[in-house]
Amino acid sequence: MDLRIVTERLAQPPFNKNLSVIQLHDEVPPYALVQLISDVAAYLEEGGPLPSIHKVDIRNEEPEATAWRIGEFMRILKFRGSALDINTFRHEIQSADRPLLLEILHFLIKDASIHKKRCYLAPFLEVVDVPSDFMQDDLMLDLSEQVAILQDQFKEVHKYVEGLRQTGGATASIKREITQMEEEKQQVLSKISKIKKKVEQVPNHQVWLEAAKKLRVEQQLEATMAERIREQRNSVQTADKKYAEAQKQLKEVRNAITSGGAEGLLAKMQEECKMNKYLATENLPKQIEETKQRIRDLKRVILEPPLKEADFDAMDEEVKMLNAETARLAEKKLLKANSGDDKLALFRQQAAIIARKKEGTAQRLTTLTEEVSRLSGELESRREQTRGPGGGKVLKGDDLKKYVSELRGKSNVYKLKRTELSELQAEYGILQRTQQILFAREQSMSSNMSELERRSGVPGYSHDRETLEKVSERKSDLDSVKGKTLQEISDIIGSIVDNINDKKTVLAPVITELRKLRVMASDLEADYSEKKRHYDAMLMGLDSDAVKLEQEFGAALQEMKAYIGGDEAIEGQQKLRGFKTYRDVYNKRILEQENMGKSLREHQKEIKAKHEPNVKQLAYFSDVKKLLQLKVAHNQKVLNGGGVDSSGFTQITQDRLVL
Repeated sequence: MDLRIVTERLAQPPFNKNLSVIQLHDEVPPYALVQLISDVAAYLEEGGPLPSIHKVDIRNEEPEATAWRIGEFMRILKFRGSALDINTFRHEIQSADRPLLLEILHFLIKDASIHKKRCYLAPFLEVVDVPSDFMQDDLMLDLSEQVAILQDQFKEVHKYVEGLRQTGGATASIKREITQMEEEKQQVLSKISKIKKKVEQVPNHQVWLEAAKKLRVEQQLEATMAERIREQRNSVQTADKKYAEAQKQLKEVRNAITSGGAEGLLAKMQEECKMNKYLATENLPKQIEETKQRIRDLKRVILEPPLKEADFDAMDEEVKMLNAETARLAEKKLLKANSGDDKLALFRQQAAIIARKKEGTAQRLTTLTEEVSRLSGELESRREQTRGPGGGKVLKGDDLKKYVSELRGKSNVYKLKRTELSELQAEYGILQRTQQILFAREQSMSSNMSELERRSGVPGYSHDRETLEKVSERKSDLDSVKGKTLQEISDIIGSIVDNINDKKTVLAPVITELRKLRVMASDLEADYSEKKRHYDAMLMGLDSDAVKLEQEFGAALQEMKAYIGGDEAIEGQQKLRGFKTYRDVYNKRILEQENMGKSLREHQKEIKAKHEPNVKQLAYFSDVKKLLQLKVAHNQKVLNGGGVDSSGFTQITQDRLVL
């Protein structure tokens, strides 16, 4: 589960949630994750036929309602497929299981376009679950049929609209294709004009053009007729197969009627029905489940990491232990069955035997059915082989007699040819024997001739004479061949010169056009070199940027490993510093700051509680200070006046503190 996809999509409109992977995985509270799931579900239902029910604040919603709403939404989107237990799923959502919430969020955002389309189609195509009691009503049956028909119509219309949308989205490519086709059209028109000019130089070109047109029309008609003939032959073969199957069924029904009558036919059909019911309800589901289990086992084996030799040894030990446990349990069961306490053991044994017989019979039936289908195919192929030479059905009556007479004629021809072949073989044997005899005589005569030449003093005369005769014959042949060769060479040289002159006249405009194309090619090559230079410079810049990004990524990866751990070397360095990972350091600091904040909040609360009494006491002290200052000023005046005030009385002053 890649949470980077989730964070990148949440950072885009309309969510605008700037969250990192670590924050999403560790710091975002569960209720915020549920709120994010609701927001994503509301976004997926935008533009639908019904207003979204997910535009809610989950703080104002009951947890049971939230779990039911999200569970129903995920069921519609086929989350986890058929393995989804909706009740357990809703309970896990209500209990705010963080891994499950993250999995739901990743599932919704990963394939958002597909889910958005499914949310749009769900109100139209969702099957309404009506209780069976209400389905007994004719009105409900009619309504359900109408709903099914309308859903089918909606599917067709939606497919048509999607096709139009996909076609409309390729407007630019279609325009490019049209432009390319226009260019090709101009090229073809230019070629046609050139060919017309060449054809007009041919005498009676109109006659030849008319003949070519008629030939093309006849070829098209011939192709059409061949296609029709092929279709008719295919239809005839299909009809013959259906006819043969119908004849076979008719024969089986007649045999059943003659053998047992209607009651026998009914009993046979009931037996077949029972067998088919057993195959459909017991045998086939069991085979399907076994196949599914095997597929699940294979998938599990594929997903598991490669096993080592120690793993195989452990598995062998486990298999031995399980076999021993199985043998012990079987022995225990056998002892229990022999003790006579289990009264149903006999019936269980009989039921097991019958079940095994049923399974064996079903397997034999399957094998025989496959054998019958194979033999039917072989029979049909043999029938195809035994049909007439022109194809079609099996020959009968006069056609068969005609075919037999043709075979007899061919057989007579074959016998005559075989007789001629045997005579030729006999003649070949005689000629071969004659050749051997003549060859032996020639060797004996050659030896006698050599002996005579040796006696006459001219050994090798006959051989030299034969060699001279052969050389003379060879020389005469070579002379005649040379004469012919010289004449042929002169003719070939003349034809080559004529062809060269013709080709020069034909290739003159092509050479002119080729020169223009060479100029264009040189311009294009210069343009290509310039763009290639720009491309190389840009590629070097991109490579340098890629190297910088890789370095930054490596530094970020090291920083992330230092933060979350997982690298033994970094953890060893950090242990020397006094901590394992930066996460632990930051968590410790966060805990210290939280404790400090808690103590400061308590201190602030205490200060707020004592603020008003302290303010009052400060006011009291201010008033006392003013009174004391007034006393001091008054006493100073009295002391300066000799202790007598303006009325002539003598005042005795003492320092007092009045509270």
